[in-house]
Formats: sequence, structure tokens, C-alpha cells
Amino acid sequence: MGSWSRNFRLLACAVFGTGVFFGVQFSLFHNFIVERIGIEAHQLGYMEAFREVPGFLNAVFIAVMMYFAPPILAGLSLIVMGLGLALYAQANSFWAVLIYSFVWSIGFHAWIPLRSTMALAYSEGEEKGKWLGSLRSIESVAMLAAIVLCKFAVDVLEFGGLFQVGGVAVAIGGVALMFASRQLQTEQEDRFVLRKRYWLYYLLSFLQGCRRQIFITFAVFALVKEYGTNRDIIITLILINQVVVFLFSPLIGHLVDKFGERIMLSTSYFGLIFVFIGYALLKNPHHLYILYCVDNFLFVGGIAMTTYVNKIAPKSELKPTLAMGVTMNHVAAVTAPLVGGLVWMKLGYEVIFISGAVAAFITLIVTQWMKVQPALIDTAPEPIGD
Repeated sequence: MGSWSRNFRLLACAVFGTGVFFGVQFSLFHNFIVERIGIEAHQLGYMEAFREVPGFLNAVFIAVMMYFAPPILAGLSLIVMGLGLALYAQANSFWAVLIYSFVWSIGFHAWIPLRSTMALAYSEGEEKGKWLGSLRSIESVAMLAAIVLCKFAVDVLEFGGLFQVGGVAVAIGGVALMFASRQLQTEQEDRFVLRKRYWLYYLLSFLQGCRRQIFITFAVFALVKEYGTNRDIIITLILINQVVVFLFSPLIGHLVDKFGERIMLSTSYFGLIFVFIGYALLKNPHHLYILYCVDNFLFVGGIAMTTYVNKIAPKSELKPTLAMGVTMNHVAAVTAPLVGGLVWMKLGYEVIFISGAVAAFITLIVTQWMKVQPALIDTAPEPIGD
């Protein structure tokens, strides 16, 4: 940390705030909606699909807001995130949770491409994976702190009090980020980019959205709904996950720099195939606990997606390309929980995870087409239909 610049430290503060946010949200959300709200699988599918809708707006958001300073926009996004989470304290129905989830989702999805852009801009040297891994570790430390707080304070502060703590923490991180340098873009920076040569990144982002959303939406929900897993066990599982991420994220970032994106993503998706199959076929909840932790470790390989774009896109196209990737990701992220909730209701949760294994296998095949080519300095627009 001694070698970090002032800007990178401010970004780390914001990332720490998001870590607290997700530490609280991941630890309590599923038990909250089952125990307090009584939500069923198909309702969760509707809620998650609606919550992911703002992901479609990322490319548009970047195009419209290009003339504003990224740290200011990112800071405001984090404040909106905090507001949405804090409002959970007032929720007493399915519709209230749906609306408040949508509020924090707007902030979160605006934050995603801005975070990636600032992480690349504020890091030094060519080995970007190392810096991204460091930010992932900072986020994990914050999540660890939030998870421990949830474990020992939930009986005192209850769900509502802890949701408010998470909301305030991420809002403070947003305010801190507003003091970072605003000089990230050039006059030649493009506002909207959709190019043929990035087709593989778009496709991988879409497939990643399928896999990610299936597991995030239904893995913990299955443990709570089907196996009656209490909140103490869920919090412990998430605590273990964040310890793993904290310890191994810098190493994963280093391995991405050393071995390349294709090898690291291939390893990740190969392992995920077996995680999904195991989740569908194994009935012992203790086995599922292990698979849940393994999935979280393998997902660290997602660092490779950001470093891949950094290598193939010129700086003028980096931010809008990342935003377009998020948009492609959310085409799948909106569809997967909606369909998955209905499939659960009709056929059972096992079919959902078999579908996740298929998505991971397809992504593994597509990943083999990755070839890193140097980013072009100036590029003329290419016809999308070529």
C-alpha cells in the first residue's frame, strides 16, 4: 500500500465501502427475504430480473455522461447504492424489496464500468492484473469485516440496522472518491463504441452473465429454501469465501499477468462445470457448502476479462467498451433469473444448475478463441454488419 498513489488510495476507500455493502447484503439478504418476507423461487426470479434491468443502461450512461468527471459520477453512484440498501430496513413486502433493490442496482450498475476505468487509470505500469487483484483483496477485507459484524451483531441491530450500516459505509466511500483526480479522459475519447473486433468480448460477457446470475440468484436461496440453512451457516460460508478471496486475489492477478487471460479463464470455467453438476446432483448440504466456496474462488478469474479489454482496446475506447460489456452481460442477467425461477417452480432447482453447467461448458469452448492483439491508437468506425 505504501506504493499506491493518492488516487488509487481514494479508489480503494470506495471499493472498501462496496465491500461492506456486499458483505451485509450477501450475508443477510436471502434469510431476510425468506424469513421476514416469505418470498418464493419464482418471485425471487422476478425480483432479480427486474434488479438487473439497469445493467442495460451502462453503455447509454457512459455515452451521455462522458463529459462529466468519472470520480464524481462514481461517488454519486455509490451514494445511490447506499440509499437503496438502507431502505431495506423499511421493507415489509415483496414489492418494497423489489423497488429498493432496483434503487441500489441503478447505482451499482453505473459504478461497475467507472470502477474498472479508474482502476486501470490510477494503477501504474503494465501489469494491471496485480493492481486489480489488490483492489479485490481490499474489497474482501471490507466484506470480512461486514460479515463478522453481521454474525455477532444481528441479534442486536437486527436486519434493518445492519442494512443501514452497509448503506452508510458505501455512501462514505462514494464521498471520498469525489476527491480523486478527474483527469481520466482525453478530448478524443469516444462516447459510444460497438465494434466488430470486440465481438468475442461481448459474447464472453453475455455467457459470463448467464453463469454468474444463475449461481448468485439461486445457490444460497437453494440452501435456505430447500435445506433450511440458517443465517449463521450462511454468514460463515460467506466469511470463508472472503478469506479465500483476500488471500488469493493478488496471486490470481499475478497469474493472469504471467499466463494470460485465455489460460486463466479456461481453468476457471473448467472447474465451474463440475461445481454446477455437483450442485444439481449432490443432496448432502455439507457437500453443497464446499461447492459454494469453490465457485467463489474460481470466479476470481474474472479479473482476466478486464485485463483482456485493456490489451485489445485503445484508451479512447476503453471506458465505453467496458460499459458495452456490462450491457451484454445483463442481457443474460435479466433473462436467467426470470426463466430460472419459473423452471424451479415447474421442474425443480436441479435443472437450473444443470443449465449453469451447460453455460460454463459453452463459455469454456468460446474462451479458446481468445487472442490478444495490440490496441490500435486511432481507429475508424467499422460497420457493425460486416
